Amino acid sequence: MSAFTRLWRRAPLWRATVLATGATTVLSFLLPAPAWLTHSVPAYTGLTARIQNALGMGEQNDTDDDALHVRDDHRTMSVPPVDAQMEGRVSFIGKEIPLPAGKWHPLLSYQDDLAHGEMMTSLYVRTNDGIVTGLLIMQGTSQSLPMVDTMGIQQQCTSSFAFMTHSQPINSNYSECWLTSPIRIVNGFFLTSDPALQRLLSSPFFIPAAVERLNILGYTLPNVLVDAAWNRIEKQEPDSRADFLSVHLLTSPAQPGDARAPGALEDWSRSGMRDSAAVSDFVQRTNDWIEGWAPYLLQAFEDKPVTPPHSAAEDPGFRG
Repeated sequence: MSAFTRLWRRAPLWRATVLATGATTVLSFLLPAPAWLTHSVPAYTGLTARIQNALGMGEQNDTDDDALHVRDDHRTMSVPPVDAQMEGRVSFIGKEIPLPAGKWHPLLSYQDDLAHGEMMTSLYVRTNDGIVTGLLIMQGTSQSLPMVDTMGIQQQCTSSFAFMTHSQPINSNYSECWLTSPIRIVNGFFLTSDPALQRLLSSPFFIPAAVERLNILGYTLPNVLVDAAWNRIEKQEPDSRADFLSVHLLTSPAQPGDARAPGALEDWSRSGMRDSAAVSDFVQRTNDWIEGWAPYLLQAFEDKPVTPPHSAAEDPGFRG
């Protein structure tokens, strides 16, 4: 009997080590599946995938960028100091955007590198005596994105639930619209009948964080806001991509020192506004304001900013 045979029979631990070494050596050549083997035996790909999952190797796939992004959660949110304040204009996506009248405080900025890192979102708040008189939501592109990804903005421009919509004639190069819409606030949730606008206001990534920060700071949201929105999309030919800027001023119709809007809640709708003179008056003034404010936003988008007169900047929710 040879020395190897005697050792094999008398040393079980050594025998197990030899067997394990041989098995792991074979697996190192066969996992992941080499190209020559998968071409020869296609079913082997599925087998190796199951083995890798069993060994805890299934998530190490450097080529699956989407999966990596989901696990790493490549979303960026910055929370500037709330004591910072802006007046007149603010820099956003490399442009100087005019601000409605008043002192605006930054709530947060958000960038979703998971879906569209080229799209930026910033939120600002304006208050009076601890009550929110305006929320400003700005979204825009730092570089062009696929045209299909602007559908949500295009759908806002054709809302049948808005108080008013106005669209510039659409051509092959751009589309532009401005509109006003009612928003109810219930337990911190922003509710509207317009599905496209609701998708923006229901975003789980920045709206809840903004509301939470308002609560922490002790600011009170009114029960109704009116959205005065302006959207501009410019198409980049011939690759079906686009740049856009979307500005939503959510202005409060409540009287100074009050968080409740005049009229009944059901009056704050396209069909109900005619039942309340106070509601109709505020809506009409908001319609007139965004109509006059839109040209200044367009000039900012085209990198031709001008300083609007103070009278033009005073939206109906401004309290002085």
